Amino acid sequence: MFQVPNVIACETGNSMPSYVTVIQQDFVPYAWGLQSLDSIGRRVAVGEIAKHQMSRHPSDVIFNTKKLIGKKFDDYYVQEMRKKVPFRIIEGPRGEAWVEVHGMKFSPVEMTRAIFAKVKAIVQMNQFHHALKAVISVPAFFSEQQRNDIESAGNEAGFEVLQLIDEPTAAALSSTTVKEGVVVVFGMGAGSYSISILQVSGVNIETKVQFYDPSMGGDQFDDILLDYFVTEITRLHSVDICEDKHAMTRLVQEVEKTKVRLSTEPEVTVSIPCLVGSANGPIDLNISVSRTKFESLVGHLVEKIKFKCHSILKDTKLIDKDIHELVMMGGMTRVPKVREIISEVFGNKQSTKVNPEEAVAIGSALRAALIVEEERDISSDMTPLSIGVESAKGVFMRIIPRHTTIPAKQTIKIPVWCRECFRIRVFLGEHIMVQNNKLLGELEVYTNRRSHQGPDAIQLTFEVDKDYVVKVTARDCDDQVEVASDVMTAVKTFPIREMVCKCDVNDAVRNALLDWPMHMIGIRAHLKNVAKLVMNTLDDVLSVRKDELPKNLCEDGVKAWADLRKALEEDVGADVLRRQMIAAQSVASKMLR
Repeated sequence: MFQVPNVIACETGNSMPSYVTVIQQDFVPYAWGLQSLDSIGRRVAVGEIAKHQMSRHPSDVIFNTKKLIGKKFDDYYVQEMRKKVPFRIIEGPRGEAWVEVHGMKFSPVEMTRAIFAKVKAIVQMNQFHHALKAVISVPAFFSEQQRNDIESAGNEAGFEVLQLIDEPTAAALSSTTVKEGVVVVFGMGAGSYSISILQVSGVNIETKVQFYDPSMGGDQFDDILLDYFVTEITRLHSVDICEDKHAMTRLVQEVEKTKVRLSTEPEVTVSIPCLVGSANGPIDLNISVSRTKFESLVGHLVEKIKFKCHSILKDTKLIDKDIHELVMMGGMTRVPKVREIISEVFGNKQSTKVNPEEAVAIGSALRAALIVEEERDISSDMTPLSIGVESAKGVFMRIIPRHTTIPAKQTIKIPVWCRECFRIRVFLGEHIMVQNNKLLGELEVYTNRRSHQGPDAIQLTFEVDKDYVVKVTARDCDDQVEVASDVMTAVKTFPIREMVCKCDVNDAVRNALLDWPMHMIGIRAHLKNVAKLVMNTLDDVLSVRKDELPKNLCEDGVKAWADLRKALEEDVGADVLRRQMIAAQSVASKMLR
């Protein structure tokens, strides 16, 4: 059955910080969250657990290991990185860049393997699968050696690595709405930024031009904001905190949060109690910074990015009108000034299909799904595609899911509002919208209770025999009188076996995968139907029990009902609707006790 790609929740959200620290032998807490690093039994903490150690033992926490993979110790960028990070970067046995923690030496591949092992554990807790296949995204500039190291780390962590995909390609695959044309992918993360110009033709994405700058990323924005705070602390309190590693680590963490908040807030106040000691006692930090001030501080970095964007357009002899869509990837693309200059150069054609921070992950998942589908054989004893009916707003409702063993039979009940006659359209496919699936036929249903004010319940029975012939039967749920069985002729005229070949199945699944955000329509429609049912239940309870229940509980019920109705009428987001629905269910359950 087709599944919508989604980002799995980790410890504190949808992303896991790639921080690693080696655990001492006497360390007992959080044993459930540790990963085995090697056969000797050394263990590491990965993610939030490791990041929390930064404030107490900054030199024991390793991060940004991706920058060290495949690099020599004497590489310029490695030497620059050594000056900035609190942990030790040392020379490995073959001149590679390694790291050292508690006197133990580790290669970047070992650290990366530990991160992948943690990712695997999170996926297994959510999906309950043991054998996991994966497509891993890597920066487009990675060398063959770096790619081999990443693939080795993935395989050693327990993944079956199907493919490595360039990050810009993954972002374009998940985010672009362009079927044919030129797409620009601008990516900016913690340590670098990149610009890629791609030629898109369906699922085929060809890189025309790409540029990468490892010397500028979110870290450089953080450094400038950090320098500002250090200067302000010196000006206000006459204290230089640069030599206090503990204080600097706390300040670095707050600066990073401040930068993120300034993307959505005009001004942020940073408060850190007892940040550092002084002759007059502990100093409490309390400094405000506005977005305007932040933009003036990093203005030269933004202008440098803007100049490079113009330069790439000039070199490729393109103008903004030649670009069909702009795709953003990476957390730094949320910074308003960065978005502004990128849109100014490449045109305001930005894709809003995917969260920029999730674009690469979702694109990698889509590539993995496409690879698996291409390798899958169509079994002669299974339905090749899903069979279902058209529901409200043209949404496809599956009755018999794909890969169901045949012969198969499935019965459902559907509500039908008072009409003498209506048609049920039967489709074959995987797309959430019926217009993109194959029409098998139509079924005419006649209701027997024309004066009934509420909905009639119609029972639909779908049967698929070994000859791939679909039979649909409709009955009135009250009188059990068969009202129609008329789709047989249409299916015989267009049998599934003759309608669907391997190519058709691949095309149907590929189109459904690439249009995966459309499936949110179906999920949202289902959520709305459940919300309406909850609202009706609460209304019934209020009508029946309002005289015997406490006044304050009845008032809570009326308020919950009104809030849920307002949420439905205003077409709010799924999260808001879900919260209102849960609140209404909670009140209804109290009233029913």
